[in-house]
Amino acid sequence: LGLAIGTRAKPHQVPLIFSVIVLPVTFLGATYYPWASLDPIPWLKWAVLVNPLVYMSEGLRTALTPQFPHMPVPVIYAALIGFIALLSWQGIEGFKKRVLA
Repeated sequence: LGLAIGTRAKPHQVPLIFSVIVLPVTFLGATYYPWASLDPIPWLKWAVLVNPLVYMSEGLRTALTPQFPHMPVPVIYAALIGFIALLSWQGIEGFKKRVLA
């Protein structure tokens, strides 16, 4: 995610990127709470699924506390592999454009 965003941003835009992208991704990434705790807000529970941090947090939480219900492990693996592929491709393409331009 960092490479994909960093190759598209100019150095003077870093503070803006931090406040507009990094903080919301962190707070909405299920880092500080389990994803299932968003049940009272169904639209947000499904909206945060576009955030790769949700799957990393849920995967770590599943590994550390398997006795509690979590997101299914195959879903976590599939999402992480998909995000890795997509963001790696975007990062490499952005890096090529930045270096070759």
